[in-house]
Amino acid sequence: MKKWLLCIGGQFLVTILLSQNITYARHIVDTLTSSYFEGRGVENQGEKKAATYIAKEFNRLGINPIDSTYFQEFNYPINTITGRLSVQIDDVILVAGKDYIVGANSSAIAGKFELVWYNKTNLPTNKQLKKLVERNFFMNKFIVIDDEGVDKDNELFQRLKLNFYGAAGLIFLEKKLTKHLSQSYQDYAVLHISKERMDRNTRSITLEINQKFIQNYQSQNVIGLVPGTLYPDSFIVFSAHYDHLGKMGDDVYFPGANDNASGVAMLLDLATYYARKEPPKKTMVFIAFGAEESGLVGSKYFVEHPTIELKKIKFEINLDVIGTGDEGIMVVNGAIHEKEFQRLQTINTKNNYVAAVKKRGKAANSDHYWFSEKGIPAFFIYALGGIAAYHDVDDVAKTLPLNEFEDCFRLIRDFVDEL
Repeated sequence: MKKWLLCIGGQFLVTILLSQNITYARHIVDTLTSSYFEGRGVENQGEKKAATYIAKEFNRLGINPIDSTYFQEFNYPINTITGRLSVQIDDVILVAGKDYIVGANSSAIAGKFELVWYNKTNLPTNKQLKKLVERNFFMNKFIVIDDEGVDKDNELFQRLKLNFYGAAGLIFLEKKLTKHLSQSYQDYAVLHISKERMDRNTRSITLEINQKFIQNYQSQNVIGLVPGTLYPDSFIVFSAHYDHLGKMGDDVYFPGANDNASGVAMLLDLATYYARKEPPKKTMVFIAFGAEESGLVGSKYFVEHPTIELKKIKFEINLDVIGTGDEGIMVVNGAIHEKEFQRLQTINTKNNYVAAVKKRGKAANSDHYWFSEKGIPAFFIYALGGIAAYHDVDDVAKTLPLNEFEDCFRLIRDFVDEL
């Protein structure tokens, strides 16, 4: 009877510990997507607040800093859309984030402007375009570009997109609004407007966009480690970027629940496991990268200014967009590191953790990339299926399921145990 009770008690304890993964993860996602962090961008120090929060979590969990600090600072340029923001087409006021997004490389502008429309039916020839430019036809107007049904390699269309020809701005009609960041800006305004909100009967746009270019913004990576008990000079690196898209104007921010509060939650769950539940044989390094959304800036800086010896890194696992998983996971570099990928698949098949473990080749789409470029074996793992919210105002904590989060955690844990 005592053995039976001990067994049941042990199983209950395991269940509690595993359930804490998802409870803690939801807390992290809820926290990082709150208005306090304002989308974890540069505006109002949102990303710095997030970095400080993660460092405090590292400290609370018992993750050791390197050289007495968790922070690795670096600088980069960034264009921001800040202050008052308003857009009106004819007499209709548009809603920021829902009806339109200001382009990442947009400049400031204010006033009322006539619209010039181009789509697949009326693209000008080179000769026609040249004459229009000579006449200053586009001066103080907005060019509206609807590229549906147009060959993406169409030379004239690309010229219209990349050259404003003296126009006050460009408008791109989109089926889905997707926000990005830029390290530079153009001499004209750029807007992305939902196709549902504009048609060829729209004649004018009245708007105010305020923009600030920061030449030398200071960001930081947050780095800590748990020393290995048997092989302290052999490193496994876990990473996830904590930054997101920040604010657009005074009133709109992009929460970034799946991208990438979910990855940070996984990073901190793994940190909890190795610091408090299962002392690792190898040294586990945890890095929350800054400025991923601005072009993988933080991770590039790290591999160029490493705080640990890169040659001692046995494997790097990057976690980004890991909050769903209905259709399994994708492993970037899985087609390159076949042996390790097969090991991951075998573990999943044995334990039936996720629906599928799929692979693809090399891609510069997250922070694993610079490790790969240095010859360090690296996987970038992201979840498949589920919600479609991405780089928009709808990527919120409330609708992020985290339905395969615990099984992804177990799969990664088991994989690392075999490295």
